[in-house]
Amino acid sequence: MTRLLPPLKAVRYFELAAEFESFSRAADELRVSKGAVSQQINQLEQYLGASLFSRIGRRVTLTDAGRRYHSAARNAFNILETETERVAGARVRGHLKVTVLPAFASLWLVPRLPEFQKSVAHLDIAIAAEAEVVDFTRSDAHVGIRYGTTPQSGLAASMLGQDDLTPVCTPAYARAHDIRTANDLSRCVLLHDTFWPDDWPRWLREAGVADRLGGDGQFFTHYSMAIDAARAGGGIAMGHRLLLRDMIDRGELVCPLELSIRSLEPYVVVVPDSAAHLDFVKRFRDWLVASFDPEDAQGA
Repeated sequence: MTRLLPPLKAVRYFELAAEFESFSRAADELRVSKGAVSQQINQLEQYLGASLFSRIGRRVTLTDAGRRYHSAARNAFNILETETERVAGARVRGHLKVTVLPAFASLWLVPRLPEFQKSVAHLDIAIAAEAEVVDFTRSDAHVGIRYGTTPQSGLAASMLGQDDLTPVCTPAYARAHDIRTANDLSRCVLLHDTFWPDDWPRWLREAGVADRLGGDGQFFTHYSMAIDAARAGGGIAMGHRLLLRDMIDRGELVCPLELSIRSLEPYVVVVPDSAAHLDFVKRFRDWLVASFDPEDAQGA
């Protein structure tokens, strides 16, 4: 039986151009010239006898026919990709790219990544530590781990957990500065980070000492740097318990004061619709969710 199939190369070029609504973005992704993308799409439009894009100056937008064809092409490629992964198995390497907060990456994810890697053979994992929220329509990342979330079309979000915040330092630092009450922090160096600048002010207000605390301070652009300074005995940092659980359990850091406050936002894992069908993406997301205590997720 002869199948009525379009030129598949042209369909692939069209799918990317439609995803971005940009010939230039598709060309960059495919590492070809913009003219090559335009030529393939013109070939596909001639084959179909229909316009897939409206062209106004340098801007292109999908026509009604283009939107329908894009949906069909994306679904077909998703099915083909999933079955190729399932059938080819070990002969085909997967490539998982994760965009994640630098603090979450260095303090929580990277130490646990070998555990996940053992469960999936033939998978290359790229970790992109990025403080800014990534636009998945302009990124090739499959998964994002974020602090807080806002509703966004084309993304599925799963809660990981919400943090408890309390000051942390080394046992030796706590003893040397005799930290027993919040007032004792006036003798300490407070270690701040600029990503979560409200942590210390919120905790100090809750402790009732914000108006009279006279401690020295140091400021870091990355949270993990503040924690490194605390581990080196350089001061006391605001501890995110979920991120620092291992260090606290090992006794590297202690929480000398009982007061803790909730983080303003939860940690979430997000997956764009374009990657949700991939088996290794599902497994990574499920592993992340399972790695958190259910009570943490309920608190979110």
